[in-house]
This record gives sequence, structure tokens and C-alpha cells, in this order.
Amino acid sequence: MKKIALVGNPNCGKTSLFNALTGLNQKVGNYPGVTVDKRSGKFSTASGETFELIDLPGTYSLSSNSLDEEVVQRILLNPENEDYPDLVLMVVDATNLQRNLFLSSQIYDLDIPMILVLNMVDVLERDNIELDVVTLGETFDCPIVPVSAKKKRGIEVLKESIANFQASSVPRTSFYDVQNLAQLPDGLEQFLPKQNDYQRFKICNQISKIDWISDRVALENSLQNRESGYALEIHEINARYAAIHELIDHVKKDKKASSSLALTDKIDRVVTHPVWGLFVFLLTFFVIFQVIFTFAAYPMDWIDMGMAWLGEKVSTALPEGLFNDFLVNGLIAGIGGVLVFLPQIMLLFGMVTLLEDTGYLARVSHMSDGMLRRFGMNGKSVIPLVSGFACAIPAIMAARTIENRKERLITIFITPLMSCSARLPVYVFLVAFLVPDEKLWGFLNLQGLMMMAMYLLGLVVSFLVALIINFFLRKQAEGTFLLELPNYKVPSMRNAYNSMINKGMTFVKEAGKIIVIAAIVIWALANIVPSSQKERIEEKYARLELEGSLEPSQLEYQKNSEMLEYSYLGTIGKTIEPAIRPLGFDWKIGIAIAASFAAREVFVGTMATIYAVEDDPDSPRGLKAIKFSYPVAFSLLIFYVFALQCMSTVAIVRQETGGWKWPFIQFVSFTALAYFASWITYVMVR
Repeated sequence: MKKIALVGNPNCGKTSLFNALTGLNQKVGNYPGVTVDKRSGKFSTASGETFELIDLPGTYSLSSNSLDEEVVQRILLNPENEDYPDLVLMVVDATNLQRNLFLSSQIYDLDIPMILVLNMVDVLERDNIELDVVTLGETFDCPIVPVSAKKKRGIEVLKESIANFQASSVPRTSFYDVQNLAQLPDGLEQFLPKQNDYQRFKICNQISKIDWISDRVALENSLQNRESGYALEIHEINARYAAIHELIDHVKKDKKASSSLALTDKIDRVVTHPVWGLFVFLLTFFVIFQVIFTFAAYPMDWIDMGMAWLGEKVSTALPEGLFNDFLVNGLIAGIGGVLVFLPQIMLLFGMVTLLEDTGYLARVSHMSDGMLRRFGMNGKSVIPLVSGFACAIPAIMAARTIENRKERLITIFITPLMSCSARLPVYVFLVAFLVPDEKLWGFLNLQGLMMMAMYLLGLVVSFLVALIINFFLRKQAEGTFLLELPNYKVPSMRNAYNSMINKGMTFVKEAGKIIVIAAIVIWALANIVPSSQKERIEEKYARLELEGSLEPSQLEYQKNSEMLEYSYLGTIGKTIEPAIRPLGFDWKIGIAIAASFAAREVFVGTMATIYAVEDDPDSPRGLKAIKFSYPVAFSLLIFYVFALQCMSTVAIVRQETGGWKWPFIQFVSFTALAYFASWITYVMVR
């Protein structure tokens, strides 16, 4: 099967074209050795021939400044790479030829068979701009196919061009003659036998970032007396842009001012304004959170009710016992714990895709870049960080848009410190216990102020943590934040739909299996009780039931509480009690903390079970019957601001970073941070 690489600048419409060609016949993984998305798919032409389409990360040139650009370089400069294409679809934004043709000219000089895909021709037609496609095709010596990927215009013509493509055998005139402008050292053929002159030139310029050449040291030695790679790149840039300017003067027939550009300027006066831009930003994310919390609540409730219905059916169909409980409260509950996140994840990514398609997301990144760069991130980090206040799982997945690995790692690392919705039940319970329900100055609710203080505390500490990580990772490559502010466009609902489906499936397949396994393990620890203790407890409560001294509901609560105390999870709670005693916590709180690793909000229900409260287990009013001291409650509140008590977050961090190293460091460091902050709070308040 022939491989086709989809190459282009960011925001040139590659994603829309990829979706138009492959539909849902796609798969997402990582390129070997790096945590960069590898999207591939298959499509067939009218003749029945099937091709594999690989969507390479967006890049402005073949000089790598980020991990994503390095992936493109690694593939296109090395004919032995497993993803080296038989054909390149070079996607060009027809409304911005000067920038797009720079990369196109580089791909041309690599001598890889190429089809130039002129995207967004509908915008050119609207603005009465004409391009001389014939002259453009003669210059690049390849087929030129005008398309509108968003509207699916020209897709069948493109497929036909792919099916009928035949590479020209006529010698080509290079855009950049490396022999004349940057003489190559003799003997490069022995190190790079399969590359052409321009591929060798780029490899020599980027030799410090090339790790796939066996004789790299010898090659570096042969380049010692050569002009610096930076100086040669300046030569190349000047030479290419001179040729491109001359070409555009010939092929662009009408240079009328674009009405879309004029409209974009008018909108940007508001959207990027120092004051009004902030209001637009807050309003945009207010709408996003409302959609996530309001609209996602319905399918989340349906999933929750559906899993509860399934659990009830399984429970009644099978005889009572440990296996029944395992299926209902272990396996089915674990699967439900995965599926219940899907609506939030899919809605968030759908809306992020719509924002990206309109061009607004680039403005948000531009406005926030200056501030975030001080903490080792860039403007694209703002989406994951803000989304973290809703749920860390889709927020961490949203960090995939950050090209630079270091900036992406810092963003992923601190996102769980944003106080997500799962912390809310814990905050409500503990704040209601600590702060009276009174108003300051007649209108400021004290409990509301305390809640806001917890959110701000997590936010401030997250940026301090980012500073520390940035210090330790400072030797890694800094990201070059090159960001085009594209014209505003009507977003593609199909792109949003595909993004929702792909991200949802990725979460279920990758993170879901870890979450289900962890849920089953926690169920086992909480429900398996040593046989001798189990028999004793059952005999005790059978006797109390016959005596009728307690109400049935109270009897059930107390029995469950004692079973949990002597379970393996209870044993863990008692084992860690000496370690958590300095925080003011006893073994009961230790059990609740261990159980809440399944999900933070489990803390509330677990405390109710352990203390056998008669009221509704999820009711903060009933839980206030638990006799916490003020220092203990304050210490617990601070602990949950920082602790990474969420196995789903650990699972998604493992998926997004490609291993257990970073989730392990994250879990240990946040647990240590929570421990010491809680200890200081307890000591100071006591």
C-alpha cells in the first residue's frame, strides 16, 4: 500500500482535508520514541486502489525548533524511515501564498513526488482574486489541485490526481541551488547515500538534532570547517523568498484587498483589545463551562442511570455473594467510571475545534503567551489550564496542541492543581464545617469567599510549581512560539464531530483500561475481608437484628462501616495512620483518603460509611455529625487542594506522556506537597 504524507503549515486546512479524504477511517497513535500525535487513515480512489494517508504535524519549514517539527524533519530527510512517503500532498492556504510556498519550495527541492493542493479557493473566489494555476504547476513541476476542504469541493478531483499521478522524469530547476549558494563538503555520499543534495544540506545544518545517522560523529567531524548552519539558513531563507516573491507577481492576477482581511482587522480591534479582549475571553470560557456542566450533565446522568440499571439487572439475575458484588460494584462500576467522563471530553474537544476553526483560539494563545512564557509555557497552554477547572482529564488531553515537549509537560504537570468539579463535594462539606453561613458587609457570603480562596490557592501554587519545573528542564529545547493569526472563518461542524469521536475513542481505549483495572483493585481492597473477621461481624449483626435494638438502616450502615474497617483497605488505613497522624488524621480518614483515589468525591460517601451516619451518605448536613476538630477539618481541606487523588488523571497523564515516569513524579510530588501543606496548616491552626 502506497504511503501519502499530508504536509503543510499550521492553519492551512490540513485537518479538514485529512477528514474529507479518510472520513472516520482513522487511527491515532504516537510516532516511535516521541509523544507526538500520529494520525493516519486510509482512503480509496474510484479505481479501487487504497492509500495510507499520514498527517504530519504542521510546520513552517524543515528547520526543526520543536518536537513536532523534528518529527517532520526525521521523516522527510530520511528515505529509510518507515513513514517516508511515496507521495506528498502539499496543502497550501491559497489566501497566504507567500508564507505557504516557502515550505512548498523546500519539499520540491527534496525531490519527493508532490501534488500541490490549493486549499480555500472559495475564499479567493469570494474576494475576486485569481491565481494562474498553470504557471504555478509549471514552476513546481507537479499537478495543482484547487480544493475547499471545508466544503468538500475538489476532493474527488484530488483522488483522481492521486490515482493517475506519475512523477516527472525531466531534470528540475531547484528553488535553492545548494551547490552554488552553500557548497557541500566532499564525501557526504558515504554518510548519506540515499539522500539528494538538498536533504544532505538540511541534515548538515541540523546535525545537532539528528540522531538517526549511524556515523553521526564522523559526519560532524567532516563539517568542522564549514560555515555555521545558522548563516547558511539565512542564505536559504533570502534566496527562497526572492524566488517566491517573483513567482507570486506572475501567478496572482488580482491584488484587490481582501474583504475577509478587512473584516478580520475590525473584529481583532475588539477581540485582541487589552480590556475588551479580556471580556470576550471570559465570556467565551463562561459559555464553554456552561456547556460542559449543563449539556454534559444530561448524557452523564443517562450513562450513570444506564450503568445503575445494568448493575441492578445483573445483581437481581445472579445469586448474592462476592462474585455478584464484584460484577456490580467492581467491573460495571469501573466501566461506568470511564464512560461517564465521555460527554465532558467530547464536548470540550468539539468546542476547542470550533474555536480553532474560527481563528479565535490563535488570538487567545497570542494574548496569553507573554505571561505564560515566564512560567515555561506558551499561549496554547491557556486552554488546558482553564479547562482544568472543569475536569483535568479532557484538559490534559487538550495539551496535545502544544508543539514543544517541555511546554507541554509543564502544562500537563500543573493542570491537576486547578480545582476541578470533582473537588467540589469535598470543598462543600469541609467549608460548611469550617466557615459559618454568614455574609460580610451584608452581601459577601463567607463560605463563598473561602471556596474562592481554595481555587486561588491551587492556581497560585500551580504557577510556582511551573517555575520550579521550568528551572529543572531549562536545558531542554525552548519552544519557538510562531503563531499565525488566520482570518476568521465559519467553523466546520464535521471537524468538530471528528475531533469529538477521535478524542473520545482515544480516552476509552488508552486511559479507560487503566481506570477500570484501578477501580477493580480498589473494590477488592474495600470489599474483601479476612474470613475470620467477616464471620465475626456477620454473627454480631445477625444477633443485633434479632434483638431489634437498632433501625434496619442504621444497622446496615454500622455493619458496612465495620466491614470496611476490617477490609484490606481498612488495613491500609490503619497501616498509614502513624504517617498521617501529624496531620491530625486517624485511620478512618486514612481509609477515606485511600478510597478517594478512585475519585476525589468518593471521600464524602466513604466518610459517611465509616462513621455510619444515619442521614443520606452524600448529604453534607448529615456528615456534619462527624466530630472533626477545627484544625483537622482545615488540614483536610488544604490536603485536597493539592493531592492528586484521582486515578483517572494518573491514567491520562501516563497516556499523554508515553510512560509512567511523569505520572509517578507528579503523584509523589503532589502527595508530598499536600502532606506538608496540610501539616503546616494543622500545626498553625491547632
